[in-house]
Amino acid sequence: MANPKLILIDAQAVLHRAWHALPQLTDSQGRVTNAVYGFTALLLKLINEQKPDYLAIAFDTKAPTFRHKKYEEYKAGREKQPQIFYDQIDFTKNIIKSFDIPIFEKDGFEADDLIGAIIKFQKKKIPNLESLIVTGDLDLCQLIDKQTSVYFIRHGISQIKIYDQEAVKERFDLSPQQLIDYKSLSGDPSDNIKGVPGVGPKTALNLIKRFKNIEKLYQHLEKCIEKKERCLIKEPLMQLLLNNKKQVFLDKELVTIIQKIPGLNLTKLKCLKTFDLEKIAHIFQDFGFKSLINRLEKNGLGQQNKLF
Repeated sequence: MANPKLILIDAQAVLHRAWHALPQLTDSQGRVTNAVYGFTALLLKLINEQKPDYLAIAFDTKAPTFRHKKYEEYKAGREKQPQIFYDQIDFTKNIIKSFDIPIFEKDGFEADDLIGAIIKFQKKKIPNLESLIVTGDLDLCQLIDKQTSVYFIRHGISQIKIYDQEAVKERFDLSPQQLIDYKSLSGDPSDNIKGVPGVGPKTALNLIKRFKNIEKLYQHLEKCIEKKERCLIKEPLMQLLLNNKKQVFLDKELVTIIQKIPGLNLTKLKCLKTFDLEKIAHIFQDFGFKSLINRLEKNGLGQQNKLF
């Protein structure tokens, strides 16, 4: 018997992929719907192909996160999308509600944190649970373990790469958890994570492969200073690392996905059994998603209140 499966969708990441991949579709009311269409098409595909026992969708909110409080410049400089993209977030939530799939969002935290917290919570309840994270953001690869994989949307919404522990090792030559330490040293311009100036990807990789994490790296540097250990790092790089120690450890805090969130109501996560397909078809009709209505019927989901 197969292990129970949980699917978690990083909503904004998927919407961004669909927004950039699909032409601007407009419904009869003049609403632009390309992102919500792409998201919904992927949702149907996941339900039909993966057949999850549990499914949850996480959203970012507009509020600053705890990361912004630690570092005001976090994600500064990110290009904003036009309002017609952000309007589709609410459209998407309405479609999700028609499926009766729980939506998770909490001010002060990112969708990544909610996904991490949900996985941790649900694993305690169901030890043999298999989790699949759906995203277009490789940051979530740090959550990968023996029972957790990432369904990564590479291009558009149809080119997919599944990352498990072996795939992470093959691509990055690191474990999933070491990706945190790697980014703490090398930085990440997309999130405005500074890293160590002058330390590029190759140097960061070599350091983490040698020392396993930044804590052990800096323990070694301290012993070098105290002359208790032969230094394995040349003087110029050693000084760079020491001069930027505070930034490196701040970066690690910013990069690390939080898996314990106070006040997060996880009891609404429930096993998927039935969908009200009449309600789903009605909202599809409202958005002019005729092809998705046909897909409901083609995939054998056309009977009201029957999932499979």
